[in-house]
Amino acid sequence: MNRDIIRDYELDIIVKAWRDEAFRQKLLKNAKAAIEEEFEIEVPSDIKISVHEESESSIHLIVPSVPSNFITDDFSDEELKDVIGGVMSSNHGISSYNDKKLKELKKENEQLKKDLLKLTKKH
Repeated sequence: MNRDIIRDYELDIIVKAWRDEAFRQKLLKNAKAAIEEEFEIEVPSDIKISVHEESESSIHLIVPSVPSNFITDDFSDEELKDVIGGVMSSNHGISSYNDKKLKELKKENEQLKKDLLKLTKKH
């Protein structure tokens, strides 16, 4: 399992944290243990997960690393926004998504989960 698989669970983790205060508290105290327990996955020991809770008066900006084989000069700023996620934040909430891209990502995410489940059952 690599970090991309953990990334596949990010929205699920946030949804669970919004709905379940006990999980939210576990996540803030020990993210790896909370994720492993709730989602029945093993987080590799070399992966560090940091969870920061925003509040009405704080914002945490996460700047993802640029993939080693990715050349940013090949894209306009607007195209890069789509690549990075197409998500715009406003007032501590999500204000808009690129609907087409979001649908594509959801479909891809569901297929990846199905593929992972098949692989897990085979091994």
